[in-house]
Amino acid sequence: MVDQLLDSPELTRAELASRTAISKPTISESVRRLTEAGVLEEAGHQVGRRGPAGTFYRLRTDVGGAVAVSAGPDGVLAELLDLRGDTLRRAHRPVRVPATRSELEPILAGAVAEVVDGSPGGVLAGTLSVAGPVDRATGTLVRLPDSPFLVDALDPVPLLTPLLGRAPVVDNDVDWAALAERTEGSAQGLDDFVYLYLGPGLGGAVVTAGQVLHGGRGLAGEIAHVRTIGPDGRAVRLVEVFAELGLRRPGSAALDVDRLRTVLDGRSAADERAAETIVTALAGVVASIGTVLDPQAVLVGGPWADHPTVVDRLPGAVATLAAVPTEVRLAELGTDAAHRGARRAAVTAARAALIRTLHVADPL
Repeated sequence: MVDQLLDSPELTRAELASRTAISKPTISESVRRLTEAGVLEEAGHQVGRRGPAGTFYRLRTDVGGAVAVSAGPDGVLAELLDLRGDTLRRAHRPVRVPATRSELEPILAGAVAEVVDGSPGGVLAGTLSVAGPVDRATGTLVRLPDSPFLVDALDPVPLLTPLLGRAPVVDNDVDWAALAERTEGSAQGLDDFVYLYLGPGLGGAVVTAGQVLHGGRGLAGEIAHVRTIGPDGRAVRLVEVFAELGLRRPGSAALDVDRLRTVLDGRSAADERAAETIVTALAGVVASIGTVLDPQAVLVGGPWADHPTVVDRLPGAVATLAAVPTEVRLAELGTDAAHRGARRAAVTAARAALIRTLHVADPL
């Protein structure tokens, strides 16, 4: 019964009975118990119809909510959400990049504390999206060389659990983005695909049978370290292609996206050669993915994935190199895809937690 009220702002007992195929007396008794328990409240009466006026019921706003947090080069974003996914509170704080653990932890904790402080009801579920590989077994970030965001270790679960009242689900931003694309983007209808993120950092997510494949240490999909075709046809790691082309930010492993997009414009002979090198290197990675994983499609998203040179040339370059035909698609959801994925997961988990709790007290 409660799941019906999660999908509709308010319903009468008759409407609940109709939607659940449960008898009206049973529904009425359940509504009475849940109202006395402080889960439901009256929301007015029906007007403009014959017969006795029905009373509308809705979930109380203080039954609990969800918290979704994202941490990356654009800063830390924390949101308190109700069970329908509407934002109740929001906090955004900038982060110096690259960041250290000692710098990031107080920013992360401060943003979360701001949105949960004095919130109506408890936190039923929390998620955290981080720009970096995550060991899902522990929720810790796995250190890799050439990280464009965090330069040392981070263990966010013990940091955030006291604030949320429960342990958050932690995953990397590309995995969350892939799940968002599957539910509301260009991967809808796909159970097996790979999402490649092309931004200041390079990342990937592998989705198989509808679930993200994390690997033994959370490193599945780390395309930055895949060997591919580099300048002059040499085999190098993908991230090294951009280093050799001078497309990193000074003093950082992050790619210079503005300069990169200018190079992809190909306005000079040197830029055209560099653009061809970049497309060929990406195609080598996609071709390897296609051969090893045989996905239904490979999605490319991120701040420079939509550049016309990538969109127009990458599919043909992949077709030339790939032993297995591999479809290349452009992701649809933009730069907030990761946070959208984390939001959806947090709300879904919070709703499930509420329903589990109420089923113990009231089987309906």
